[in-house]
Amino acid sequence: MLFCLSAQAQTTPKKITVTGKLTRMAAIGGESTGWAVQFDAQTSVEDKPASSIELKFSDPKLAEKYVDKRVKITGTITHRHGVETGDVVVLEVISIKSAKPTS
Repeated sequence: MLFCLSAQAQTTPKKITVTGKLTRMAAIGGESTGWAVQFDAQTSVEDKPASSIELKFSDPKLAEKYVDKRVKITGTITHRHGVETGDVVVLEVISIKSAKPTS
């Protein structure tokens, strides 16, 4: 019975496409912790305004060739729970490509 209830509670991942500058995130002390995209304009993510979102790559080396460049990223919204940060919204990258610079 519990299995059936938990299976119904799961939601389908939401797919979104965003455009912005791919940046490397750093923690205190300069430790590299991952990637984020800084949106060109404030964007609504899960009905909340956001200026950036943390990214999850299946192959992090893919991000290296786009660092500090304007990109168009398609992915699914997921969540990561950290001890200090709590629940964090993450975009799991499906595709990434260069985007034309803004004028």
